[in-house]
Amino acid sequence: MGTNISTLGQALDQIARLKTQQGSLELLTTQITTGKKTQAFSGLGTDALLSKRARADIKSIDTYVDNIKNTNRRMNLMQNAIKELKKQAGNILNSLTVSIQQGDYPDFDTIQQTAGEVYNFIIDTMNIQDGDRYLFAGADSSVKPVNDTGLFNSFLGEFVPDSTDITNPPLVASGVIGKWGDGTITTDEFIDAYHSVNETVMGYSTSLSNDAAGKVFARVDDNAEFDYTVLADTDGMKDILIALKVLSTMPPPEYAPGALNDPTATNLPEDTPPYPPEEKQDNFFQVINDVANMLQGASKKLDQESFRLAQVQTHITYVQQAHTEDKNRLLSIVSDVEDVDITEAAAKINQLQVQLEASFRVTALVSDLSLAKFL
Repeated sequence: MGTNISTLGQALDQIARLKTQQGSLELLTTQITTGKKTQAFSGLGTDALLSKRARADIKSIDTYVDNIKNTNRRMNLMQNAIKELKKQAGNILNSLTVSIQQGDYPDFDTIQQTAGEVYNFIIDTMNIQDGDRYLFAGADSSVKPVNDTGLFNSFLGEFVPDSTDITNPPLVASGVIGKWGDGTITTDEFIDAYHSVNETVMGYSTSLSNDAAGKVFARVDDNAEFDYTVLADTDGMKDILIALKVLSTMPPPEYAPGALNDPTATNLPEDTPPYPPEEKQDNFFQVINDVANMLQGASKKLDQESFRLAQVQTHITYVQQAHTEDKNRLLSIVSDVEDVDITEAAAKINQLQVQLEASFRVTALVSDLSLAKFL
């Protein structure tokens, strides 16, 4: 009886040992397959907290890096838009400075038509989006910053004189251009009028015209955020819109203000379009020169905006590099805590396989043991 009890105990002990070895084999197999020491944090013991903290920090860094990438993408779009605005303004400025000379009016109709087309293109560029976000709208990014409602056209108006008789009133004289054309206001007053035009009249959104758009910030770290706001009503962009609209709607040079509907005018050739006297041409060219100066000044102002964006991009790139270094350090911590040494695990498996083979042989021998064999 004692022999039977001893044999049973030995068999049970051997079975328990086999289960332990099989469990170890399964764990090692999983480690080799996944590269991880365990499939649950509880399996890491006291190192679990270290791993959890490192992973939480990595998640936070990833969020900031995503913010930086999104911000960089948006600023690149803004930079490209600013370059295009400058390019188009520069083309118009070049046509004015090259083609328009005192007493000479080549292709002014073409210049005006081009200015009108560029004006519409400028508005589209200022309304550039990243997804559903308007980039030049400030914090009010869901609202289109500029929408030409026609108010600007009404404000400027037009001047169409009766060229058949210089003593007749103009056929059309509306808005500030009409007043300028028929002599109701001086050229200086006309220039002051379009320089001080209301932003709502220009078609800017309510938040922009009321200075309530707010700023746009890039959160790049726990303690750092950068302002990369450029609004569609910044001086550079606004000056381009004003200059192009005035240029595209002002009377042609042969109808320089004062050249027609002038009580002192005569029917002499020097008083008859398209050759008004030089002192009357000066009204036209004073506006042309002001428009050219606005376009030139706008380009410089946009350079400042572009430079400011470039500075922000440089700063957040440095922060992104620091985040990359921090993330690599944290990943190293996670790896040290969680990752398994594949070579070591493989060696253990080989060792376990030898042990299991021996254990199975012992188990088989014990299971097959009888009193006759024992004796």
